[in-house]
Amino acid sequence: MIQPSIKLSVLLTTHLPKADLLNILHSLLRMSSANTEIIIIDDQTSAEISSEIQQILQNYDNDLVFLLEHEKSTGRGNCLNEAVMQATGKFIWAPIRANRFNVNLFKQALTRFSSDPAAIWVMDFDLPSSTERWLKEVEFGHFPDDSCFIWNRSVLDGDQLFFNPFMTHLHGAELAMRVYEKHVWHRTDPFFVIGQNQFLTPAGTNIEEFFRSAHRLAKTQESRKAILEHLSSVDISPASKQDSVNLLTQSRQLLAQDDAKNALELIDAYLKKNPENFEAVQVKISTLEKLRRHVEAAELKHDLKQFTKRQLNVSPEKKSDTPQLSDSENLGNNDRDPLHDHNHSEVRNIPTNESSYSIVIPTTGIGKIHLERTLTSLEKVASSAECELIIIDNASIDDTFDYLEQLAESNFFNLKTITNSSNAGFAASVNQGISKAKGDFILVMHNDVELEDGILETLSEAFQQSSDIALAAPLINDTDLTAQQPEQQPGEQYVQTDTVDSCCFMVKNGFSFQFDESYGLAYFEMDDLCKQIRENDYQIAVASGVTVTHHKGTTIQKMGFTLTPPRKWKNREIFHKKWNPENEFSIPDQGTITDRLERLEPPVNPADPPDDWVHTVHDFLTDEIRTQIIRSDLTPRELFTIVPVLLMADCRELLRNLEDRLDDMELPVPLLMLFIHFYYEKNIFSRCRHYLDKAGDSHPAFDLYRLKIHVDDKETDEASKLLTRMIDKHPASADLFSLASKIYLQGGDKDEANSFAAMANQLDPVQYPPEETAFKVKF
Repeated sequence: MIQPSIKLSVLLTTHLPKADLLNILHSLLRMSSANTEIIIIDDQTSAEISSEIQQILQNYDNDLVFLLEHEKSTGRGNCLNEAVMQATGKFIWAPIRANRFNVNLFKQALTRFSSDPAAIWVMDFDLPSSTERWLKEVEFGHFPDDSCFIWNRSVLDGDQLFFNPFMTHLHGAELAMRVYEKHVWHRTDPFFVIGQNQFLTPAGTNIEEFFRSAHRLAKTQESRKAILEHLSSVDISPASKQDSVNLLTQSRQLLAQDDAKNALELIDAYLKKNPENFEAVQVKISTLEKLRRHVEAAELKHDLKQFTKRQLNVSPEKKSDTPQLSDSENLGNNDRDPLHDHNHSEVRNIPTNESSYSIVIPTTGIGKIHLERTLTSLEKVASSAECELIIIDNASIDDTFDYLEQLAESNFFNLKTITNSSNAGFAASVNQGISKAKGDFILVMHNDVELEDGILETLSEAFQQSSDIALAAPLINDTDLTAQQPEQQPGEQYVQTDTVDSCCFMVKNGFSFQFDESYGLAYFEMDDLCKQIRENDYQIAVASGVTVTHHKGTTIQKMGFTLTPPRKWKNREIFHKKWNPENEFSIPDQGTITDRLERLEPPVNPADPPDDWVHTVHDFLTDEIRTQIIRSDLTPRELFTIVPVLLMADCRELLRNLEDRLDDMELPVPLLMLFIHFYYEKNIFSRCRHYLDKAGDSHPAFDLYRLKIHVDDKETDEASKLLTRMIDKHPASADLFSLASKIYLQGGDKDEANSFAAMANQLDPVQYPPEETAFKVKF
């Protein structure tokens, strides 16, 4: 059997933060591509990390993974050069961080790289166009980290493709500066989420290395002299080029890049100006641990712990969410350092006490604007001293990822972030969040809810009313559930009910129920959870003393769920099959045809009625009944009762005999929906268009059917215009992205088609699973 050729060599070194290294390794091994090899250089890392790497490799048993171990540390630059010598792939990628790695986008990117002889592919960044501009960026700007560069070994010869061993970070940017002028490079879309902290400003000795490389590349004596003069005027000390806030940010970034030496210089410079900053001391602890200065780190940790205990004893009105150290507790300038966990998330987020409450919020699509408002309200009603915040980012396509990183860096409410590479749905996301919660009580809420003061205390007190209460919820300003409507309250403090809205509710830690994840992205998962609670003889309480504001439907609107009623029909069917499995259908023997059909229980999913229901209708429609229907002068009420039954039971011959009678009538939206769905599924677009004309703009789903027909009929111009209008209203709709993919494919733009198909898969992986044929890499 001929072995496939290696197209990409991925170079990993143990200088990466532990969490990022293992995340990249897992992502690549799950992909199991026969065209990708992984070369890992263990540069004398800790026994713990070495053991974890070995265990992962054993679990996956991939023949294209190679582990090289060093007895002595040589630095990242030397490790990368060693890996390049071992690599056999046409392309080289040396990532440091690749959050939300997307397999489909990765395969598309590899296809693009293989069809173009460019030497360098740079993700989301334009390389400077001259040496002068490069040096300006070195001094005042920033560059992407190594993750954002792909190198073509077939274009760059061995003398060119080497990484500067004297650099501590930004090896890729320095290499790009050396080779860009003589080779073609392209900017390209990333196949993972690039965080803001992946753009770094050179610091310390790295500035000198950029200038020295530029000096060696200079073509004239005058230009070399000018570069040296420029270097002599550049102050490379960390404090001179950063303001106070940037020093702290940059030190965290350098720490994430495993550049502890320069990170320590920056954090010391910051602490000279801000000796009482709690977060800066935490960063210094982690930096010292990276440098294995454990004694200093342990002493600093001890002092920090003592300070934290004293701080927590301060009265609430004097306590600050961001503790500051007193002059006598000047911990930052005693040159001590941290214990090396290799997990940088702990650096950004170290809770200082046990939380009483865990706040769990899933978000997806374009939800940042709503999430910001929600968190602002949280900040007004709760204290970070008693809360932890758990946000589940379900493959958001706006800048939610960066926003959450900023919150984590400031340790906002002891934030924990769970990032899913594709949309797991509300049920699965909440299950994830609850499983990570440490608080005594867990408040679950949508990303578009504003809280009222006292909500945490009021809801948690509900559980003291009875040991049978398993779930408590507030009143809601806008809800269809009577029990949660403020104007409907009987005056009791806590009221029992059968079900509550999922937008905001509380459970105790150790809650023994889980959301059923078979409901997918949305609809009926909360009904199911409440049913589980009641079936197990527990109670659901509504607290009448607190009301939340729910900006209802914001996520559903943007995700385009209103465009697809069949999604809700399907979940309603799942719910009824689970809780009412023995449903029997019958039509009474007495009464008019209309009366008898009205008493037939309709199917919960009109798009896919049960076989028993369909057989019941067909058995009822004897030749005699059919003749009677055709010969009767039916009223609108009778037609609006009989016709839906015929549609759902697929009795088209009888249906066509009645349709002409509907032409001059104004049809109700549910009936129009049934007609349009019925004829679209049968590919009878002429009848579908007929009812779409009658429907007008009475429901947003009708535009989706119009768009589908335009695409199916290859009416590209009309489809593009309608798609543009719809995406303005539903900017995170997987259905619209899927149709956009088809439009681009019809126009011959496969790259854009694949990009939109990948977006559809990211937002709704169940409805739009990855199509292997669409992303097949051809070499």
